[in-house]
Amino acid sequence: MNQLREKPENTEQQEQQETPKKRGKLIELADMSVPVADLRRMFPYIFFLAGLAIIHIYNSNQAIKVVRRADELAKEIKEARAEYISVKSELMYRSKQSQVSKRLEGTGLKELKQPPFKITETEEDRDER
Repeated sequence: MNQLREKPENTEQQEQQETPKKRGKLIELADMSVPVADLRRMFPYIFFLAGLAIIHIYNSNQAIKVVRRADELAKEIKEARAEYISVKSELMYRSKQSQVSKRLEGTGLKELKQPPFKITETEEDRDER
């Protein structure tokens, strides 16, 4: 009878010994004891990695600023192009012959009824001067 009782107790102990407690990686790293000499030896590497992290963060922030500035400039270009097109179309409309004649009606200027002609100078005209 004693043997039966001992066996279940042994199996429970074996199960407890076989299954280690599951712990997180951070807890395992925190539980590690690192000698002071080794820790001092790691400082240059730690500072190097921290410097690289700072450079990486700075670089990504600068890239974000450049992208934002490019977006702003693209918007400005679109607005300037739209303004250029509207001003150009207004100028084309106002420079039509009919529009020019309407604007000049009150000033006394009249549009020509005959086509323009070319004035040529001959050698006789030059000698007379």
